[in-house]
Amino acid sequence: MMTLTLLNLQVTLLTYMGIGVVLSKTGMIRDGDQRFLSELVLNVLLPISVFVSFVENISFSLLKSLAGVLFAAILLETLIYLFTKLPLQKDLTPGQRSVVRYSYLVSNGGLIGTPVIEGLYGSVGVMICNVFLIPTRILAFAAGESLFNPEIHKSKKAICYSILTNKVIVAIALALLASVSPVAVPVPVFTALKAVGKCLSPFSLIVIGSLLAQKITWDRGIMKKLAILCFYRLFGIAFAALFLCKGIGLDAQCTTIATLLLGMPAGSTGAIFAKKYGGDSMFAAAAVFVTTIVSTGSLVILMAVIERVL
Repeated sequence: MMTLTLLNLQVTLLTYMGIGVVLSKTGMIRDGDQRFLSELVLNVLLPISVFVSFVENISFSLLKSLAGVLFAAILLETLIYLFTKLPLQKDLTPGQRSVVRYSYLVSNGGLIGTPVIEGLYGSVGVMICNVFLIPTRILAFAAGESLFNPEIHKSKKAICYSILTNKVIVAIALALLASVSPVAVPVPVFTALKAVGKCLSPFSLIVIGSLLAQKITWDRGIMKKLAILCFYRLFGIAFAALFLCKGIGLDAQCTTIATLLLGMPAGSTGAIFAKKYGGDSMFAAAAVFVTTIVSTGSLVILMAVIERVL
């Protein structure tokens, strides 16, 4: 059963995150180290993992499926964007509203979702996962700057450039070129890339654990707001994705991956943007912390529902 597999996988992921918490609490990972490790995961390990998974598994039939996955991802992100325009929580401060909107738009599908999907579906899952996350990764930076610093106005040219130079999109393009090139990637080089790509899961989860170790001030008002955020982020959006993907005829594997990715916790980049632009960084950190902890159980529930529906 996939639910039992996911439950066992969650224990493994929690162990990795626990290591990150311990390393942060003991001072072995400091603020500067967190920044370096985050850059290493997002700009090196993730693109290499994507490149390897595409080169190993690419085929014409899979490309047709991936086109459907990308269409579903764009459609779902558009609907989520419209959803964030609704006055769902009227008691939020302006700073908290930016955090909540960002949390709905951007899940932590890259750092937490990728290890989960890899554990369930292997390298094929990683490939599907990263195609689905293309709109999310674009929004992670575009929405981050527009929500937390509305004074920034980028030109269309600058926006297109940032999209085309996204590390994951570049990795996908290089993998597609490698798959049609008459010259194969040298075996020793590809072996090294595979070994580096396998570091993605433990490193990304250790980084998340170190981020969760920071001090947060709690009160009843904050907990109520975070409970509503958890409900929509971990269940509402995910269930909507499940029935929409099923409705448009996406296959069971792609539907499961899309649903799980949209049931992931709030994107940790929200806390980074809030801190960078003087937003409510404490509430942003609390949102990442609570949704991450709750997601260890909610994903198992979500998988059980998926198995019944599909």
